[in-house]
Amino acid sequence: MRTAVALWGGAVAKMQMHVGVDGTIDYASTPATSHDLTASLSPRMKTLSTLQKRASELMQAQLSPDAKKVIVEVLLPTVQSEIVTSIAKEFATAQGELKTLVDALEAASTKAATLKTAAVSRDNTLIGNQQSWHELLSAYERCEAEKNDSCEDKKQQCATQRAAAAAKCTEADTAATIDFTKICLPETCNLKTDPTCGSQTVQQETDGWLADARAKMEAFQQLETECWSMSDDATRTCTDAETHCAADHCAGERTAYEQKKDAAIQSEGPALLAKCEFGHAAQAKCADLTAVHDLIAKIKATNRQDALSEADRVAEFAAVQRLICLLQALHDEGDLSTEATTVCAGKTPYPHAFDYFDQKIADLTAGNRIACTETAFTFSGYAWTTGATSADFAKAQASHAFTVDSAAQPFVSCGAGSGTAQAPCEAASAGQGGWQLVRHVGPGNSWHPATDQLTGSSVYGTPSGPTSSEAWSVKYDVDGVSEFLFSTGDCQKWLVAEKDAVIGWYSNDPRQIQSSSLSATPYTAKWYRRQGASEDPWISITDHHPAIGDGDIVYGANGYGGTHAAAVLPIHNGANVYIRQ
Repeated sequence: MRTAVALWGGAVAKMQMHVGVDGTIDYASTPATSHDLTASLSPRMKTLSTLQKRASELMQAQLSPDAKKVIVEVLLPTVQSEIVTSIAKEFATAQGELKTLVDALEAASTKAATLKTAAVSRDNTLIGNQQSWHELLSAYERCEAEKNDSCEDKKQQCATQRAAAAAKCTEADTAATIDFTKICLPETCNLKTDPTCGSQTVQQETDGWLADARAKMEAFQQLETECWSMSDDATRTCTDAETHCAADHCAGERTAYEQKKDAAIQSEGPALLAKCEFGHAAQAKCADLTAVHDLIAKIKATNRQDALSEADRVAEFAAVQRLICLLQALHDEGDLSTEATTVCAGKTPYPHAFDYFDQKIADLTAGNRIACTETAFTFSGYAWTTGATSADFAKAQASHAFTVDSAAQPFVSCGAGSGTAQAPCEAASAGQGGWQLVRHVGPGNSWHPATDQLTGSSVYGTPSGPTSSEAWSVKYDVDGVSEFLFSTGDCQKWLVAEKDAVIGWYSNDPRQIQSSSLSATPYTAKWYRRQGASEDPWISITDHHPAIGDGDIVYGANGYGGTHAAAVLPIHNGANVYIRQ
């Protein structure tokens, strides 16, 4: 919309000029007011034919040539300086707005691509750890099976040798018995009738018995020796079996698989966190892409009656150039001849070329970049089901369904959507869920004044709710605390952690987070709680150092300022500490 000033019949008037997309113009005059005569009015100038008609009426009016020149000399500079200049300004504004959005899209695209690479790497690490966990667990199970088999073999050998030794000892016991009834002698003897009293017979019987006894004794001694030897061998075999079966032959295999199991479990949180960070970045990029497309649609639209439409601007420029040409002809020639009208129809093409960044937008959504038409993303391309035994493990191809709407979580594993994901903080803010608000800092540029490292001894200020502009803290018994909830005042950022994860000494070490505004499942982030550091602990949704610039720190103390505070507190209405018994 444009304003021109004309002298009409000696009076000053505002002319509302309207340009249509076909380059035709219309205008109407209204009495001038005390307002700025060059301020923008409503519709664009509509029809060039109407302007030509008005110009003809001006020529036919009972005005002297000098009066017409005066009118043109007043109107022409105004049209040139106000309308043409404003067209150029509107072009620059629209072009600048689009460039700003495309630059933001490029930055968001770069961030999303970087985070996608990181997520793929983290997922590959997780899958690799789980693969190794499965392989090492299988090796441990094979070792244990081999040990059990050899143990059974040794036990069986022990039992066999014991049975053989027992049989040999029984045989020796049997051989140890000598039967005296085998010596056949007369019951009485008369030396008168038998001076030798059967001594020869006795001698023969006795010699026979003694020979038999010696033979049996020798056999017994041999059997007893074998009994003792076999018993000793059986004892050694059984002792060896007991030692073998009791020994931890698979300690190395077990240690290897347990270490890899721990590594796999520890890599689950970072892998999930990386996916969720990428997902949110992808949603942000898609929101930027939508904003770019929406703005381009407005710029390409016609009859918008605002400063965005390039088509309206082109038509308006053409009409205004015809207007200027006709007014100049009227000034110079005193009339609007057919020749002048024809000449003016081809005057001054539109001088601007609007850059819609088509190629750049195409590049930012092509190849391995996010096109925002995806319904799922793959990272490593696989997922493992794990368990207590290798038989419980299963590897399958996997992709993750993607939700482009930033009002929901990008992936199901990141949470059940913004409403559910916010539930712990919102419940705590409403005094529900068993949470007790014990510490608050307002939306300033410094963290909690407390110096107790969250042990509950710092007391200051007047308790005044989770959105107060003033900092305050009440006393609590940390020994009775089971969980902490750290949140921003607007509940956009929060995390829940068990007391043992918060209270302890650590320095840039991974600490367990039960859930957060970033993930509904447990993961770890690196925090600080150092002895003698009164600004500690530093509690953050992600690892401490990147969390500083990203505004993901949710607790700091001792009035610490800088980016640690400025990136989150003024933006998210301060921060709160809740405890649950």
